Amino acid sequence: MLSGALILNCLLSISGIWNAWGYNSGDWDELAPLLHKNGYDTVFYCAAYGLETDIEGLQECIEACTPYNIDVHAWVVMWKTGQSSDDVRNNLMRQDRLQVSIDDDARVQTWLCPTDPSNISAMASVCLEIAAYSGVKGIHLDYIRYASNRTCFCDGCSERFQHDARLRSIRWPDDCVPGGRTNADYNRWRNEAITSAVTAVRDSLNRLNKVVELSAAVLPEEREMNYYAQHWNRWLERGIVDFVVPMNYTLSDSELISWGENQLELAGNHSIPCGLVTTRDGENFTEREISDQQQLADNLNFDGWVMFHLSDYMISIMEGNPRTR
Repeated sequence: MLSGALILNCLLSISGIWNAWGYNSGDWDELAPLLHKNGYDTVFYCAAYGLETDIEGLQECIEACTPYNIDVHAWVVMWKTGQSSDDVRNNLMRQDRLQVSIDDDARVQTWLCPTDPSNISAMASVCLEIAAYSGVKGIHLDYIRYASNRTCFCDGCSERFQHDARLRSIRWPDDCVPGGRTNADYNRWRNEAITSAVTAVRDSLNRLNKVVELSAAVLPEEREMNYYAQHWNRWLERGIVDFVVPMNYTLSDSELISWGENQLELAGNHSIPCGLVTTRDGENFTEREISDQQQLADNLNFDGWVMFHLSDYMISIMEGNPRTR
């Protein structure tokens, strides 16, 4: 079967919104007509956070949105296990399936290692399970990257890198960390590892007898690609994903223009919508500021925009009663 990216090489402009994990569950009969009234045609519903899924909430969203011709993409948070139980995380740790930082950073101990075959298979299976449900327009990957450039340096990565690079002897992790003699080789390997994980998800979706789009939320700056091993332009070039949504979370017009122009150049002829945010540093943007950013994204020739996120504040704006900042 042809991949969705080969069939859907041109994305129509969308007016979308992300619905974060645990938000607004159970009131979709009210939310769907409200979104439709305000011109939204796409919802990215967080249906999986790592290995945990919310199928019931996803189905409620789809059932409510379908009569209004609102597409629903299942948003999948990759690698993170913050919503899993302590027992699950402890078991993953015992199996050496979690990312390891050279700084002993406890914050990454809840991230799955993206080169571990068991983790790749598990996340691809989660995506396949969700995509099989009726009404799912696409799978939308988030956190499809490393936690930083100082992860992952687990024993499994040591073995897999040395095997793939055909290296007989290195000082692990010293040779591979930033400044190490094989750091450039290791970075290339990390970059390809994330791309391979995206490919694994694409391959799993191709097993279905229907076309399911594959997209990803990505970081905004080109310099972040190597740092986090997220070379999304290559995913577009290789036809692995149908589109990406750069997370342009800024209120600065000049920053949005700078980021946006570079992103559109990197994307080439591939269509990408612009990710925008409604709150920054605990402060809500005004309705006018949000509208101006949407217009700026349109002026830059993005293929629409996606708002982060369907919060109580955004609902109040759509209801015509925005709360004060």
